[in-house]
Amino acid sequence: MSVFLHGTYIIAGLALTSISIASGFSTNHIDRNHLPWSSYSALYSDDSQPFEEDFYPLSDNVYPHFDRREWIEEFCPLSGNVYPHIDRREWIKNQVLASSAIILGKLHNANAEEGNKDGTKISNKVPQNKAVIVLGANGGTGRECVSAILAAGRPCVATTRSGKFEYDEGTFSNEDAKSSPLLRSNQNIQEGQADVTKLESLLSLVDQNGNKNIGAMIFAASASVKGKDKGVNDAFAVDYQGVINAAQCCIQRNIPRLVIVSSGAVTRPNSPVYKLLNFVGSGIMEAKIQGEDAVRDLYHDNAVMDRGLGYTIVRPGGLTPGESLGPAFLEVNQGDDKSGRLSRADVAGICVASLDVASAFDATFECYELNTAKPVENVGLSNVLRLIDPTSYKSGREGTGETWDALLGGLKSDFV
Repeated sequence: MSVFLHGTYIIAGLALTSISIASGFSTNHIDRNHLPWSSYSALYSDDSQPFEEDFYPLSDNVYPHFDRREWIEEFCPLSGNVYPHIDRREWIKNQVLASSAIILGKLHNANAEEGNKDGTKISNKVPQNKAVIVLGANGGTGRECVSAILAAGRPCVATTRSGKFEYDEGTFSNEDAKSSPLLRSNQNIQEGQADVTKLESLLSLVDQNGNKNIGAMIFAASASVKGKDKGVNDAFAVDYQGVINAAQCCIQRNIPRLVIVSSGAVTRPNSPVYKLLNFVGSGIMEAKIQGEDAVRDLYHDNAVMDRGLGYTIVRPGGLTPGESLGPAFLEVNQGDDKSGRLSRADVAGICVASLDVASAFDATFECYELNTAKPVENVGLSNVLRLIDPTSYKSGREGTGETWDALLGGLKSDFV
């Protein structure tokens, strides 16, 4: 972001703040963490401090040649003459709140790209020399994430509940084993032990590895279909409380990025695929969306934003085995109205690539193979039948590209 635009946002923010103060209404009771998702008209409910006409921007004190009452009556679209049921002073206050919400999001993105208020440089790309913690490293997607991290030349802390990572020795032929990054001899792999359902366990993991040495955490853990114990490793313990614990750990220990592997169709409870997965997973879809929402709330805090900490939420379609096809065969989308299927290896590739793509910072998006794309309402049957018949439906929020940068480069932040 250019210095000019950054300066423009700051000036605009100061101007709105000045208007707010001059208008005589307090914003202390407003929860700024939720401004983009809330109705700003409902947020301001305290009428104890009137809107002071003496300090209205077009008052006689500032522009003596203006008759402010005449100006309001003739030009204000919500004046009493046109919409008598609307209080124009409330309308003006609400416009200030709405504009402030937009500018807070713009400033957050500008700070993430340019630097902190104290001049400290912030980058929303994770440094290459920083280790990446993978939670759920022995799972199908977790192992692929470990492999993708190592292939990218990054050090990895392969973390499991037991603390024992399952290396590839003995599972391949000698020739294949030579090319596998998941070997005990790989000096970029370090084993880690943590229980995601316990915040103190995650904090201990980070402390043991030195929080300054950690650049990111990938949450690839999920409740297992078999062997669930309620409150221990069920969906709400892992996919809800677990992701909250991971977010709190990253925030408390200043880990620059948290990447969460969630699920496509997670916001579509009436879709067949949601109902099926939620039933089979004993509430797993409910747990995932509640976990997502909690993470967004935790990160949409001015103090967290100013420290340059962020997250990426990846919502894959149906997971398949096999090798990565690569970015040219994939599509991303925002809005959770399309899905499909893709390999766990491609999900891992996206998770790791997001650490290097600025637009993936504080973003939530879906991903799937382009030729399997379907509206969420009928993607379940398409995945079961392994159809290769992409939908003609366009959401207008899709992204494709020959490289990871191009594929993810058009993502929009959740806070703008």
